[in-house]
Amino acid sequence: MDKFSPKTIEALGYYVYIYSDPVTKVPFYVGKGKGNRAFAHLHDGSESDKAHKIAEIQARGRQPLIEILAFGLDEKAAYKVEAAAIDLLGLKNLTNKQAGHESSLYGRIEVSELDARFDHGELTESDFLEDAVLVKVNQLYRNGMSDFELYEVTRGFWRVDKSKIEGIHLALAVYDGMVLEAYEIAAWLPAGSGMCAARSVSQAESAHRMEFVGRVADQCIRDRYVGKGVSGLYAPGGANPIRYVRAAYSRKALVEINRVLEDIELTGEKREWCSNFSFYDPQQDDPYGLENSLNDLLDLAYRGGFVPVDYGVVYQSIGKEDIAVRKASKKELLELSDCQLVSILGYQFRGDHFDNGSWIRTYVANGLAYHYFHELAVRWGCA
Repeated sequence: MDKFSPKTIEALGYYVYIYSDPVTKVPFYVGKGKGNRAFAHLHDGSESDKAHKIAEIQARGRQPLIEILAFGLDEKAAYKVEAAAIDLLGLKNLTNKQAGHESSLYGRIEVSELDARFDHGELTESDFLEDAVLVKVNQLYRNGMSDFELYEVTRGFWRVDKSKIEGIHLALAVYDGMVLEAYEIAAWLPAGSGMCAARSVSQAESAHRMEFVGRVADQCIRDRYVGKGVSGLYAPGGANPIRYVRAAYSRKALVEINRVLEDIELTGEKREWCSNFSFYDPQQDDPYGLENSLNDLLDLAYRGGFVPVDYGVVYQSIGKEDIAVRKASKKELLELSDCQLVSILGYQFRGDHFDNGSWIRTYVANGLAYHYFHELAVRWGCA
């Protein structure tokens, strides 16, 4: 048999078919189509694996076993059934050259990964503690990729703005609006400089594209970004797979501030000096050099983004006006968002603007500054 009757064609609509060895009944090809598409491969004279397999069966005096897996479908449903069949049988066990259409979007996927795709927290620019480049891999990703394969399709080859990637050491692999992995970038190189198992690049393209080399980021970085949504960071309808994000806060600044405040917290003499500090006493003894150190810390906090313009509005949203002047309980800390924590720090810092020295005398001496900075440092993997 090498064609359907007109009545059968009318009833079939779009369908999905399978080619199998007539003796072993093992499938070797999955396809989709309408009309007599299922028979078209019987006369395929190409050099494809599928054509070779059919020729081998015909050389034995047989014909491939052709079965209809599903019919009466529209084209979109046929694509999904084809993708599901290929995923189930395994692409490596078939002569198909690629997975089914949109297999990466609708195909076989582990349940927790699927749930994460639809139920994930959304990142905004204010959530970024590092400058980052987001790399959308929608056209290259497929479900079930190995860690190495994902790294390879993420790292190159891309048209990037060299002035914007300078100093960026974090790359996020993005698929269908969700961060799949985070990579620490060691270096950006011209496309084709290293071996890339996933893609090749022509000499003409290499002049305009780049690749990065690196490794999977530390767990504290991965915890912050992987599995989170970033759809809102891309312009609607935008085709550019690359998105640059600048950090709202400085992780480096947080590490230094937490270190200095922790040292004061653990040293009684330094805490006592802070409690007696007066901005208006130039003769005050300062054996530890704390005044200069803490003034530098104030400047670092402002430059690091820890006194945001809207700190007052966010602080009011906490609903506890006294929380900045006391140590919040563990339960209260858990209830605070990162932005609310930062607003508390902003409240404390801005108090010094109206009463010079009050930040040192009140918030540092009593451990309040350290209490909230340390909580933030723990959350952000900086402690």
